[in-house]
Amino acid sequence: MESRGRPGKGAMRIPRNVAIFVVGALVAVACLVVIRALRDGPTDEEQIRAVFEAGARAVEEKRPGDAMAGVSERFQGEGMGHRELKQFITYQALRGSWNAVVPVAEKVEVTGDQAEAVLEVVLARGGKGEGVLGRLPENGDVWRVEATLAREKGGWKVVSARWRPTGRR
Repeated sequence: MESRGRPGKGAMRIPRNVAIFVVGALVAVACLVVIRALRDGPTDEEQIRAVFEAGARAVEEKRPGDAMAGVSERFQGEGMGHRELKQFITYQALRGSWNAVVPVAEKVEVTGDQAEAVLEVVLARGGKGEGVLGRLPENGDVWRVEATLAREKGGWKVVSARWRPTGRR
């Protein structure tokens, strides 16, 4: 007859405190998974920041068409419409020697389907050498950008913007 109950000789025993810890950890992980699954998704502010980050990355990687993905067809700013802005960004991206285009110090305020964003964009230029030293910034500029965004089909889009150098380097 088979014995039940306490394990016999040679069977592995898990200390009670370890078992409680493991069960607690599993419950905590399960709770995090449920919370993430129930979350509605990124907030409006997170979506808007992602628009600027994706645009900066696209300019940095010399993909001006992708940089325009977050710009509305009805864009107006600094005397330019959508087409002129695309030409300007294409020219700057393809001729620029930027190693990095980094949006920083972002402030986003959302009111319904409109949003105002203020950010500084750092444009760092680097050397022409090989390896790590060729990627280090030699100089750069900081620009202040004030943008108005609207929720459109496909997400948040910049409908107007003003920009100016901050004078900081």
